[in-house]
Amino acid sequence: MEKHDNLYPKPFEKLGIEASEPVMLAPLAGVSDAPFRRICQMHGADLTFVEMLSATALIHKNKKTHAMLHRDPAEDVCGVQLTGRFAQEVGEATALIEDKTFEAVDINMGCPVRKVVGSGSGSAILKDVDRVYETVSTVRAATQKVLSAKIRIGWDRSSINSVEVGKAIEAAGADYMVVHGRCRSDTYQTPVDLEEIARLKAAVSIPVIGNGNLFSHRDAEQMQTVCKLDGLMVSRGALGNPWVFRSIKENKSVHPSLSDWMDTVTKHVELQRATYGTEPRAAVCMRKHMLWYTKGWPGAKKVREKMAVMYSLDDICQMLEGFYKELTAAGVERRDPPYGEQGDQAGRFSWDTASWDPKFDMDRKQDRGAPTPHYEGAPVSSVVGKEDYI
Repeated sequence: MEKHDNLYPKPFEKLGIEASEPVMLAPLAGVSDAPFRRICQMHGADLTFVEMLSATALIHKNKKTHAMLHRDPAEDVCGVQLTGRFAQEVGEATALIEDKTFEAVDINMGCPVRKVVGSGSGSAILKDVDRVYETVSTVRAATQKVLSAKIRIGWDRSSINSVEVGKAIEAAGADYMVVHGRCRSDTYQTPVDLEEIARLKAAVSIPVIGNGNLFSHRDAEQMQTVCKLDGLMVSRGALGNPWVFRSIKENKSVHPSLSDWMDTVTKHVELQRATYGTEPRAAVCMRKHMLWYTKGWPGAKKVREKMAVMYSLDDICQMLEGFYKELTAAGVERRDPPYGEQGDQAGRFSWDTASWDPKFDMDRKQDRGAPTPHYEGAPVSSVVGKEDYI
């Protein structure tokens, strides 16, 4: 493999990110739209991404996929994530978005979803290191934007190859990489392999960003202690809890007061309305966030059940205001941590992420099969089914 000279040896400076160890929001399928990205940016996310886009769909001018490129003018640093069946295809799609107002491009080589890997995209790319190099190199030739690749540590436990893949990504000219510390075959009950992430970090010279089970500042501290990374990327931990970015960056627990929580949720609804309008589809996109936002508050179950079938933002707002008044009257000031923060006898804390998986809970029980929302007449993805679970 011929080694490429990196165009941006200091990619985060190039992006205008001041944080020495940036904390990013992962591109989450069916979730990472402009309103959610804005909320996470307001709470400290240094870099966000549009949800993963199919290179094939972009090339064939799929309206739904192109609509996902919508960016709020007020958004801070934002990137696009692509995946595709062939290196040339991903390169061609990258060239199509070169003139778009995004600062970064990421190649998805980690998505474990069956229909994605079945097409040869996502984590299927990890099975062929030469293809990893070819894909990154082809995209590097197609863009002047900051370039990264997001991977898992391997296809399965018998074929862990993160170091080989990482070296190929570096040699092909990527500016940094993101690694999720699990194999494609692993479930979320499988612990994140911090030792393997550390091996990868020690083997390459470009920045490495860690990802996987980051639900609190304690999770982030543990990952950084073992891996000595250049930054972190939060995925499920941000669902209903955008305060996680400030918690990680300030290295302390951040549990918002009831009034702070209400301000954030209200702002999210306002952004939702501004992006999607007042049609029923706007509520479909918003209600999954309400499932996550209300988790941990007393009496939230009945509210979630009612909101889950609402098709009006006005109805959601009315119920939200009523819920806020009930909590205020009851003297409730703060919610329980949404992911089950629990202490042990030594006073340490962990996050019980196996007991409730926020994204799968939405996909399976509530919004699977619901219509997708749109803005200005163009549909964008909102709700994914079980097979889209990432």
